[in-house]
Amino acid sequence: MVLPGDNEPFLGAIPLEDMDVLVHPYRQELIVNPDHPYFAQMKLK
Repeated sequence: MVLPGDNEPFLGAIPLEDMDVLVHPYRQELIVNPDHPYFAQMKLK
């Protein structure tokens, strides 16, 4: 999706989890899932 101007896209928690990225609310940052840090576990159809 192309957004006008300097707008930044916002991803929700479910798409982030599909990409094996977790939201760390205390540190307010995104972290790679420590259970499998090298490859995402989402299966492609």
